[in-house]
Amino acid sequence: DLYARVHNKRVLVLERRPHIAGNCFDARETRSDILVSLYGAHLFHTNKEAVWHYVHRFGEWVPYEHRVVGRVDGRLVPIPVNIDTVNMLLGQDIRSVEEMEAWLENERAGADPNSQQSNSEEVGIARVGKRLFGKIFSEYTQKQWGVGAA
Repeated sequence: DLYARVHNKRVLVLERRPHIAGNCFDARETRSDILVSLYGAHLFHTNKEAVWHYVHRFGEWVPYEHRVVGRVDGRLVPIPVNIDTVNMLLGQDIRSVEEMEAWLENERAGADPNSQQSNSEEVGIARVGKRLFGKIFSEYTQKQWGVGAA
């Protein structure tokens, strides 16, 4: 579109599906009128304001905030681990970055984050301590890779 307008050219769009927009096509579900992404979610990222304004010319956009959660001890908690994760899983009341750093320092007691680690268990414990490593990362490593962390 932009190239064609700037250079006084025409554009022919060929689409094999019965609609335009490729995998970014959304349709309303007939019974509920809910907007459904037929080919999976599509996210758009850019740091360029001109690009942002350009793509927004072609339709309405729905605000989206990406959140990743994992099921740990039967609860959905934020991943990667943050203050909320620790508070939810371990019953803490951490309220600041400084309190989190102090908590982590205590959890990592005896583990030197600057030493040479030889496996993912040592790396994990050096970063988050034994309790968080055991609750989150140890099981993930086994599930994802089929091997223990050590």
